[in-house]
Amino acid sequence: MFFLLLFIDQYTKHFVLKEQGALVFRNQNFAFSIKAPHVLMYLIYILLLVSLLNWFIKKQNQNIWDKLGLTLVLSGALSNISERFLNGFVIDFIHIYTGVFNLADFFIILGIIFLFFSKEELINS
Repeated sequence: MFFLLLFIDQYTKHFVLKEQGALVFRNQNFAFSIKAPHVLMYLIYILLLVSLLNWFIKKQNQNIWDKLGLTLVLSGALSNISERFLNGFVIDFIHIYTGVFNLADFFIILGIIFLFFSKEELINS
C-alpha cells in the first residue's frame, strides 16, 4: 500500500504538470507555504519521520488504525520530501479555498486523523 500511494501521488503530480502546467503551483516553501531555510526544513522532516517510526516500532499492540495511519503519513511525507529534494519544490495542484494542495498532503492529514482515532479507541476501551 505504501508504494501504491507513493506511485499515485507522483503520477497525479506529473500528469497534472504535463496537462495543466499553468494551474500547478510549485511550492518552494515548507508546510503550509511557510518560508524556512532548506536545512531547517530537512532537519524537521528527519526528526518527525524518525520520531514517528520510533513510536510505531516501540508500540506493542498496533491496530489497523495505527498501521493505516502510519502508512498514509509516511507515503505522503516521503513523496513530498523526495520531490522537494529532487526538484527543489513540491507540485501542488488541488485548489481549495484555503490554499493549494496535492494528494500527499491529504494522505498525511488522513493518516494523522487515523492515528488520532487510534488513540481515542484506546482511551475509550
